[in-house]
Amino acid sequence: MVARAQQPKKIPRIGVLWQGASAETHPYFRPLRDGFKAIGYGEGSIIFEDRFFDKNSENLDVLAKQLVELKCDVLMGITIPPALALRRATSTVPIVFVYNPNPVGSGLVSSLNRPGGNVTGIAHVTSYLAAKRVELLRDTIPALSSVAMIWDPSPAFQFATQPELEDTRKAANQLGLSFGSFECGGPEGLEDAFSKANQFGAAILGASVWHVFVLRRIAELAIAAKLPVISQADPYPEAGLLMSYGANWTIVARDAAPLVKKILEGEKPENIPVQEPTTFELVFNIKTAGVLGLQIPPIMLARATRVID
Repeated sequence: MVARAQQPKKIPRIGVLWQGASAETHPYFRPLRDGFKAIGYGEGSIIFEDRFFDKNSENLDVLAKQLVELKCDVLMGITIPPALALRRATSTVPIVFVYNPNPVGSGLVSSLNRPGGNVTGIAHVTSYLAAKRVELLRDTIPALSSVAMIWDPSPAFQFATQPELEDTRKAANQLGLSFGSFECGGPEGLEDAFSKANQFGAAILGASVWHVFVLRRIAELAIAAKLPVISQADPYPEAGLLMSYGANWTIVARDAAPLVKKILEGEKPENIPVQEPTTFELVFNIKTAGVLGLQIPPIMLARATRVID
């Protein structure tokens, strides 16, 4: 009897479309890789096809088509534009999105519990945290009487920013705070937005997909305007903003890997519920508080998940 030669195990190929110039400039690149290693996909057991883009949407669609043509087993879209580009490129190859504040509103899935189609992923919901951020600002600055929101008016992102803007406005009114809102659709508008917002006692920085590339610039402008700012997640205070409240983006990136594993093991994206973060972190930058002349109340420091010195 001739023994049949054992067929070599197929190595999964994962196509990842990033909003960013390179792996070195993207804060989620390493956490995502670590997430795969944690579930058994170490060096040599998986192939990653990474594609990066900055601002050119036409190039984004070209890159998405490239990944589809490579016959990847699963595609991943990091932030909203890459996920939407992948969805435009294929309706059959499984897609996992990461960092989407409103996957239903963006048209990627039919519902969070039953996504339908070939897409599932991890939502980074921001709108229902808006009221909490206003409350945390007021608790951090008890004498606060006014607050502004700097938000991204880009048409492709309004499904996320409009609910967040309205919830922020409502929360400010309920707390008796004067409210103002200032549009900023890209890095070139930051200086103008902060110069207008500095007439207010503090500001909320709304969600946007391009912030990650200019975090240092955002922090510099906030400090120059003497403006206490609360933002979405810890990379912002790490860059120099006063504080943040939201999901830990590093954990969110790592948690995407098990979703991909489920698909590789045979589950269909349409049957995998969209995941949402269940824990949220309050982070302060004490050095920035000192520069702004603020004394953060001890009770707020005690509530903090992390304090950056």
